[in-house]
Order: sequence, then C-alpha cells, then structure tokens
Amino acid sequence: MKGNARILSLVVFGVFSVSSAFSSALDQYEKGLAKQGREDYFGAAEDYQQALQENPSYGDAWFRLSEVTYAVGDYSLALTYLDSAEKFSRGRADIQNLRGMIYISLGQLDDAKKTFQEILKKYPNDIDARFGLAEIDLLGGSFSGARQLYLDALKRQTNNRKALLSLALISAETGNFDATQTYINQALKYHSGDAEVHYLAAYLEARRGNFNDAERSVRAAVQIKEDYKKAYILLADILYAQKRYDDTIDVCEDLISSNRKTVEAWYLKGLSLLRKGQANNAISTWTNALTENPHDEIMRGALELLVLSETDVEDSRRAKWADYHVKKARDYAKAFMGVESRYEYQRALKIDPSNAKVRAEFADLLVKAGLHETYLNQLKFIQNGKTIDSKNATRDEKRVLDTIEAYDSLMKYSLSADWEIDPFYLDKTRWNVGLFYKRSTSQMIHPDMEDVAAGMAADVFSGVSSTSVKVRNQPVSGYGEAFRIARQQKLDYFALLSIEDTDREISMDVVVYSGRTGTETDRFNYFRTGNDRFASILRAFRRDMLDMLPVRGKIVSRSVNDLLVDLGQVEGMKEGAVLDIVKSGSIQTADSGRGVKFDDKDLLGKITISRVGEEISQGVLEQNGFYDRVNVGDEVLVRFLPKEKKEGEETSVSDTAPAADENGEKIVSTEEDKKKLSAEELGLVKTPIIFDLIRGIH
Repeated sequence: MKGNARILSLVVFGVFSVSSAFSSALDQYEKGLAKQGREDYFGAAEDYQQALQENPSYGDAWFRLSEVTYAVGDYSLALTYLDSAEKFSRGRADIQNLRGMIYISLGQLDDAKKTFQEILKKYPNDIDARFGLAEIDLLGGSFSGARQLYLDALKRQTNNRKALLSLALISAETGNFDATQTYINQALKYHSGDAEVHYLAAYLEARRGNFNDAERSVRAAVQIKEDYKKAYILLADILYAQKRYDDTIDVCEDLISSNRKTVEAWYLKGLSLLRKGQANNAISTWTNALTENPHDEIMRGALELLVLSETDVEDSRRAKWADYHVKKARDYAKAFMGVESRYEYQRALKIDPSNAKVRAEFADLLVKAGLHETYLNQLKFIQNGKTIDSKNATRDEKRVLDTIEAYDSLMKYSLSADWEIDPFYLDKTRWNVGLFYKRSTSQMIHPDMEDVAAGMAADVFSGVSSTSVKVRNQPVSGYGEAFRIARQQKLDYFALLSIEDTDREISMDVVVYSGRTGTETDRFNYFRTGNDRFASILRAFRRDMLDMLPVRGKIVSRSVNDLLVDLGQVEGMKEGAVLDIVKSGSIQTADSGRGVKFDDKDLLGKITISRVGEEISQGVLEQNGFYDRVNVGDEVLVRFLPKEKKEGEETSVSDTAPAADENGEKIVSTEEDKKKLSAEELGLVKTPIIFDLIRGIH
C-alpha cells in the first residue's frame, strides 16, 4: 500500500509539474501576443522564446516566433522557426502561407508560387494564399493580375480590410482615382475604428495633393492609436507640404524625443528650418541627425549642398563633415576600388579643399593611375595652400618639396614644356547641360528629395573640366518649361530627372534631350539597393552622361603643320588617333539621338596624333582643299581611335571625361566599364513603392 501511495504521489507531482510548465508557457505566449499586437516584435520574440524554454513542443509559440522574426526582416531564421512549428502543428494553412511570404522575401518566387498554389488546391477559398500570389504579381509588374486576385479575395469576404486597402493603393498607382475613393470609402464604412485604414486614406489623399482631407484622416488615425509612429511621420509630411513649418518642427521634435533614430523626423525638421531661412540651424540639425543615422545618403547630400552654399571654405567644421568620405575613400583604396575611392576623395576635397593630408592621399591615387602631371598639380596646390619653409619643414612637408622638385625636373621634357603651355589653365569646357526636375507628392521618407538628387547629380560634375552641368534650383512644370529654358540658355542638352526611394531601395530615371531641337537623345534608368546606393547611382549617371558626349577639343597652338590640341590621355588620346578639324562655332548636336553634326564646308582637315600628354596632344595637319583655313580655336572631334596598345604607352583614362566619337558611339574604355552591370544582371528586382505599403497592412 505504501508503495502504491508513493507511485500515486509521483504521478500527481508529474502531472502538476507538466501542468505548471504549460501554464507558465501559456502566460509567456499571451504576453508575446500582446506585444506583437503593439508591434513590439523584439519584446514578443523574447516572450515566445521563454514559452519555448518551458515547452519546446509548443507549436503556436514556434509559429508566432517565426512571424515576429519575419516582421523584423530575418527571413532565413524565420524559416527555421517555421520548420519547428510545422513539426508540432502539421497541415495548417497559416503556416504554409507564412512560408510562402518568407519565400517571397528571400527572392524564391517560384517556391512561393508553388506553396500558395498548393494551399489553394486544398483550401480553394483561402484568402491569404491569394494575397501571397498578388504580391508575386506586383513584384513582376503585373498590377492587373494582382488586382484580380484581390478582387477574388473580396468576393469571398466582402469587407476584407486588406483586400479593400490593397485595391485602393493599386487603383491609385494606375491612375484610377475614382476606384481608389470607392475602395477607401468601403474600408472606412466597415472599419471606421481602424487606425491603419485612416492612415492609408490620408496617404492617398496626400498623393493627390488634397492636404486638408489628408490631415483630417491622419489625425483620426493618431486619435485611435496614440503611439502610431508612421501616422505621425505622415502628419509631419502633410504639414510640411502645407508650408506649416513650425507645426512640422513640433511634430518632428516629438518623434525624435521618443526615438532619436527616426530619420524621417530629423530630415523634415532640417528641411523646415531651411525653408524658414534658418540655414545654420538646419546644418546643425542634419549634422546631429547623421551622428544617429550616418548612412542616410539623401540627408547627407542635403547637408553637403547646404554646407557648400552657406559656409566659408575656412570653416573648421568642414573637416568633420568631410571625414565621412575620407574614411570611405580609404576603405575603397584598401579594396583596390579605384573609381569609388577617387569619387569619395573628390567629395571630401569638395567639402574641405584645404585639407593637405587628404589631398596628398588623393594625389597618391592619381599617380598610381598614371596621371603624373595631375599628381604634380595636386602637390603644388598643397604647397600654395601652405607656405613650406624648407629649413623647418616636417618629414611629410620635405617629402612634398622633394617630390615637386623631382617631378618639375622630369616635366622639363614634357609636351607642355615644349609648347610652353600649362594645361592646368586651359578652358576645356565644351558641353553645357541643364538639369531639371518635377516635384513629386509621393515621397514618404525624403520629401523634396528631387532638389537634393538634382543638386548632387550636378555637383558630381564639378571635377569634369569638359562638361558644365547646371541645375535649376526649383521644379519645372514639365518638359515644355524645361525645353523653353534650355533654348533660352542655349544649352547643348537638358535632362529631366525623377527619383524615389524606400527604406531599402532607390531608383532614379533621367531622360536627356537636345537643347536645340528638344528631341530625345537618351534615357537612363537606375536602381540600387544595399549600402552606398545613392552614391552608386550618381557615379553611374555621371559615367552614362559622359559616355554619350563626344570627345571634343580645341586647337590651342600651331607651329606650321604641327598642331596642339587640348585632348590628352585623360580623354583617351593615343598615337595614331585621327581627329576631324571643324570650324569654330559650327558643331551642333544631332537633330535626334546621340552625336553631333556640321556642314561639310566647315570640315577644314584632319590631325593624326603623333605625341600624347595627359591633357594635351600634338599631331600633324592634313588640310582639306588647296587653302589652309585651320586656325587656333577651331574644334576637333574623334574620327578614329586605335584600339591596340603600343609598348610603353600610358593607358590612364579619367572617369571624368567624355568618351564618345562624333556619332555618339562610345570609343574610350574606362576602369568602370569592367564592373558596369545593370540591375537585371546583378539579379536585383525593383520593388514597387506600393508593395511595401500593401505588405505592411496587418
């Protein structure tokens, strides 16, 4: 009897222990659910992990842990947790739907599609599987396919919130605003107490420029959900669009005080201060913001453009602002990424031109690229900027003096010395380009980012001696206004720019037109994700513009039949190159497409290059006709450029020089060509902006 009693007590104790464990796990699970409902995903993950410590077989806890891990973007780990959930809860459609969504996020679209289709075979009326297939269609650019899937979901559940809101967003994206209003009205009818419905209603009204209605809707959203961060950010955007800058700043300061990492609030606060005429306060705001969010490239661009226009060159703060680019330049140099490193050094020296140490590092890069004369000019700039006493010079200063002396000695036998010309003072500007943009009302993260993008896109040409790119510092109404201004200013080309970004991606489209005829010359489309995406787009834009511009020079001196032109190694010149000589002022852009044109009567002869320097070249004249009509100041275009490299020939080519022949065909290869890949070749898929909005609907 005693033995039986002991066994019974052990059984009771075991049952009690198991029951206690389940109770504890359930408590942790319910805490996690509450936090997940408040979008505190990290806190929820901790609670679910605690529940699983108590009960490793808790299938629902594994599933919820996968959900919150997916919500914070750790997709591979979310898939691992989902595998564990499936071990203990087989056959559940919600598990398979989440699996499909994770596959989409991992870029495994075929696996995702197969998963959703299998769900629909088993559960033909499953709505979530249709939502998943709709997202695949959106990523593939099929808005009509996605729309039909959301309509199918709505047939099965006429008041489904996600279907109604998704249809409203798709209708707005395709320009069907009547349908947008219909779906939003239905969503508000069935879900009037839902903050997200009011938020998206406000977003759609703001996109159409109906800011008063948008403000009413977004204020309704924050009344329903007081801690709705996205809605407060949208409210700040709407207030800014209404030019209520003080109100915008108040909202932004509240957002920053609750979370200093709220990049949108910092950006809008600085922008509002700038619009109020408080440039110094805007500089301080963005400087502080970039200590919190150093990788926000749009905000950094806005700061740098403001610094260049509003502060003195001698401002001691410039060294700090330039330091970001200096560090990046050094990192790129260590990885032997020459184009990227030179770009970052150029940005640093644009901000802080008197920084001798950084200029010396940049000069070292140039000499490694074979640009010896440019290297010497950089060293002389350092010497001129800082008077060096040879007797009391530091070790680094003596190195600069010794190097200048050595290179000056070598340059006694250079082409420029023979012709007694300093190429540094040559005016090589041949192309004048205007950059224009229209204002967009759909910028959610960086309002007015077109100003920044256009300013930076023009600014990256500041080191390009042959091409002057000027930006109009206010939006145009469209092509017509841009063309009229281009004609008035006698621009060779003008470009219309548009840009948009999300948390992870940025895309920019540029259409280039002839300033003379207004016909389209070329168009460029850029899409980047990951780090340094804006800088990558700016470099690509500069290279693409230069690739379409003909290499165009001028005769700067003459000795009988020997001619000196202001084109050299940096423009791709080689011995044996043949240049057409065209009467000054006779070259025009082509009537349509790339290239240039001129009358046959203005073709004065040709030059065959016999000697090449970095910035200038010498060649032999072969005139057209009996009379010699070739003068200093006449222009030259490339007719033929040898592809073969001769022994001992320098191959240094700048990534900041035009690269096309007179027909607009690229003839000069640069270092960047080796890694010039499109988004498709890199395996990148552009995500429509509404994709994130639809996916974010809970």
